[in-house]
Amino acid sequence: MILVIGEALIDLIGKNDASGNFTAVVGGANANVALALARRGEPQQFLGRISTDGFGVQIRHRLSSNGVNLELAIAATEQATLAVASIDPAGVASYSFYINGTADWAWEPRELPSLEKLQELGVSAVQFGCLAMAIEPGNLVIEDWLLALYAAGAVTLSHDLNIRSALGFERSKELQRVQRTNSQSHIIKASDADLEWLFDLPAGADLDEICHLWSQGSKLVVLTRGASGASLYRGGKRIDVAAPKIQLVDTVGAGDTFMANFLAEINALAGLGAAPKPRLLKLSDQDLEQAAAIAAVAAGIVCERAGCEPPTKEEVGLRISE
Repeated sequence: MILVIGEALIDLIGKNDASGNFTAVVGGANANVALALARRGEPQQFLGRISTDGFGVQIRHRLSSNGVNLELAIAATEQATLAVASIDPAGVASYSFYINGTADWAWEPRELPSLEKLQELGVSAVQFGCLAMAIEPGNLVIEDWLLALYAAGAVTLSHDLNIRSALGFERSKELQRVQRTNSQSHIIKASDADLEWLFDLPAGADLDEICHLWSQGSKLVVLTRGASGASLYRGGKRIDVAAPKIQLVDTVGAGDTFMANFLAEINALAGLGAAPKPRLLKLSDQDLEQAAAIAAVAAGIVCERAGCEPPTKEEVGLRISE
């Protein structure tokens, strides 16, 4: 079972025009990963601090009605976080956030399950990242929890950077934070845009050196490049996977869907769980390539739909067989 920890918020989505019309939909990178796992039929749990306000009720309904397991989720008294997403004519989303004092960032140590509880639940991996690892004070509580799990070596820890530069983070501090989090991760996922912003590089810059460096110590690095596909880095090797050709509607939830399907595929190969590094090393290059190719197809399907509407495993299989 895959445990996802992090934010579940409300996206107010509107077109990048003067209409002023916005639609409230459930979002948050980590909630999207849990949703994509559930749609695929993968055993999962979502550990989030979900508000008890009206938006929080909407969040719980959206997730639970799609099969997301919320048994570990916290009923938080703080208000739900809001993200305003504007979709440009090319279908690409840009975000601004209303986060001060909201539910997602008020973690307390007592709200996080012990290693013994994770083992009791049969957790093979913990997926985390994005705003949950960037916003204080909650991120520091989660960091301490992850550090203890990393030291125990009983589950695979998977970090998706998902940088939200619109929040005005200081680049150097974000780089320090990301590198600190990477040090207690076994799988590291980033987009090309994440790394270009983090290292202040121009669009299209060569990112191989960074990814190879991050993969040292038997870590697996996954770099997504949008329409240019994805690259995996392990042990000094780079494995490339092409992106499928699609009719783009928008990119909301594409990276989250990729990660959910990638983790599910390698979980099926016994690539997640106790003794994480040896497990990942046992996966062949062909195993990783196939898992990433399936994940790319799933992400492509999401891009053909409005909003984050991940496909089922059967839908991905049908698309592959076409």
